[in-house]
Amino acid sequence: MKGGSLKGDMVFDTSIIIEMSLATTYGKELIKSIIREEIIPYTTMFNITEAKYILCRILGIDESLKRIGLILDSNYFTIVNTDTLSDLVSICKCRFPISLADCYTLSLAKKMSLPVLFYKLEKEFRPIVQELRNWTNSEILFLVED
Repeated sequence: MKGGSLKGDMVFDTSIIIEMSLATTYGKELIKSIIREEIIPYTTMFNITEAKYILCRILGIDESLKRIGLILDSNYFTIVNTDTLSDLVSICKCRFPISLADCYTLSLAKKMSLPVLFYKLEKEFRPIVQELRNWTNSEILFLVED
């Protein structure tokens, strides 16, 4: 895990929120880093919504809402209003063959000039990861290597 080298303000993708919600080994390490204020996480309400429905399919709606609620209630995350990202998200989705949720994550990183953390390098990112880095003008990090 790259967790030991992760420091500072950082945008979290939905995949990272899910890791934390499921309290995986990686998720627990990230939570510790956030509590120690080594990492200051940012995300969008779109990513929170995506995490809720993915967790709903795994754990059921009640448990999903409970776990995401705990993250939100902790006040450790800065949740950015997605309205402020609309134009950037549209540009991202037009330029790159990636999900809308990933465009929200990357657009937030671009807007705030912050690095962004994804769980792993997905196949659709592989051929364009450098283009995405250039577009965001930010580091794109992956928690685990393939």
